[in-house]
Amino acid sequence: MNLKNKSKILVVGHRNPDTDSIASSVAAAEFKRMTGEKNVMPVRLGPPGARAQYIFEKFKVPLPPLIHDVYPRVRDIVNPETPAVPENATLFEALGELERRRLPRLPVIGADRKYRGMICLYSLLGDLLQLRSSGSGLTGRRIHTSLQLIKKVLSGESLNVVDGEAVQDFEVYVGAMDGNSFKRHIPSSHSNELAIIVGDRDEIHRLAINMNCRLLIITGENPVRPDTLELARAHKVSIIQTAYDSATVVRRLKFSTPVIQMLQNDLPRYRLDDRLKDIRKEVLSSYDDVFPVLNRQKLLVGTFKKSDFDLDNTTKLVLVDHNEFDQSVPGIEETPVIEVIDHHRLGMPPTNVPIKITCDTVGSTSTLITEMFLSAGLKIPYGIAGILMGGIVTDTLMLRSPTSCGRDKLALEHLHNLTGVDPEALMNEIFQVGSLIARSTPAEVINSDRKLFHHLDKYTFAVSQVEEVGFEEFQNRAGRLLRELDHMVEQEKLDFAGLLITDVVHGNSRLLVCGQKNIIEHLPFRQLGDHLFDLPGVLSRKKQVLPQLLSTLDQLEK
Repeated sequence: MNLKNKSKILVVGHRNPDTDSIASSVAAAEFKRMTGEKNVMPVRLGPPGARAQYIFEKFKVPLPPLIHDVYPRVRDIVNPETPAVPENATLFEALGELERRRLPRLPVIGADRKYRGMICLYSLLGDLLQLRSSGSGLTGRRIHTSLQLIKKVLSGESLNVVDGEAVQDFEVYVGAMDGNSFKRHIPSSHSNELAIIVGDRDEIHRLAINMNCRLLIITGENPVRPDTLELARAHKVSIIQTAYDSATVVRRLKFSTPVIQMLQNDLPRYRLDDRLKDIRKEVLSSYDDVFPVLNRQKLLVGTFKKSDFDLDNTTKLVLVDHNEFDQSVPGIEETPVIEVIDHHRLGMPPTNVPIKITCDTVGSTSTLITEMFLSAGLKIPYGIAGILMGGIVTDTLMLRSPTSCGRDKLALEHLHNLTGVDPEALMNEIFQVGSLIARSTPAEVINSDRKLFHHLDKYTFAVSQVEEVGFEEFQNRAGRLLRELDHMVEQEKLDFAGLLITDVVHGNSRLLVCGQKNIIEHLPFRQLGDHLFDLPGVLSRKKQVLPQLLSTLDQLEK
């Protein structure tokens, strides 16, 4: 099936996804399918944490596939069903295919489907209409072909064929004269290249054979004399008989040339993974308008046309649990966003057209999606209800986070009724999965739930968050985590970066930071060390930490 131009919708959470982000993408995609949307697929932008993986396994829901970007690529516009001409076809067959397909050029392939080149209608006109040439053009005598290909274009019958597969040059003459004129007209040298076209003229048949011509083409359907055939066999002269008249034979012979001899080989070739932005200028400035697409083995996988660049993008995005492009999938700036479902601050750039936005002050995006099912009167499937529970429980820390509200509680109660799973028990299970700090590398800890922020067009910073049962594991590894933060600040040229470690049992947090000294010195938290701050009662990065960080930057500017 040709998937070209078949639009698809990707539902995607933020980079370094947490449980709420992955659960929201899967649940939102299911909601869209249940409300009649076609070709919707949830995706994720990073590995799931152990707790997210536990929730998906518990409720037997497959994790969404991992993607790395949504840059439009050649694979999005390639036509895999493009017809191709085999290299052993005649020019006559190739032109017939071009005419049937209404295309200016077609790819030529070998038996192994390896790409050989393109056959181009306009290039052929230049090759064939060589009016000033000495004979190789449309008006000349010389052709380059084989007896088998000649037989094919003439729909002929082989009365005697010698070495029929060999491709060679032929000098074509028409024997429409008496015997004496024929002897004067036909050159005796290079008889192994002579192809004589003649009708029902026994005298000319025998003269041509005695000259040891390479090929005798007899037109019309009259029988050939047996002694003429015997003479041809003796002289090893090939004879092909055709029902066409001499004028038609002359015209068709030019098109018996094997297509492999007439290829356009200077055309750019592209791969499925080539980004459209990288090849756009080259393609649009080319005189050609059909381009081959090859795989790594140089096999043809399809073609695309210049006009395909003008088609609507075949991928559209629904953003869940985020809306800022810096936190989203690479390539988002080239891919239309059609919807946002989020519970964070709005930081996305302006859109060219109106889009649907569901953004509200609840503790979890999973709450918003649960409400969407309820509003539509749809029963949430068991597995989807389970992962939505996991999203709400982890994002609100079982409704203890200051970001949570009554709507989160109502959504959780509804999901509890659907699944029969107690939310408190689920939370205990989730946080018994293990310490992320203890079992992961410092880089994995910091990147497991990291968000990037820009402020005042001047400051760029990142804040990661990890939930733990107590601070013991953090204290054992604080030095290594700080070195990794420092490395991230240097590599990504950040003004500062922080890791928020939250004790979900006692409802407290600590903030490990590094970066510009003047920013760290002005942070409004109680300092425990050079790079460590105590945040009692703090659970929410979004509601309790981020506003204070932004306020600190505002004060520095003043």
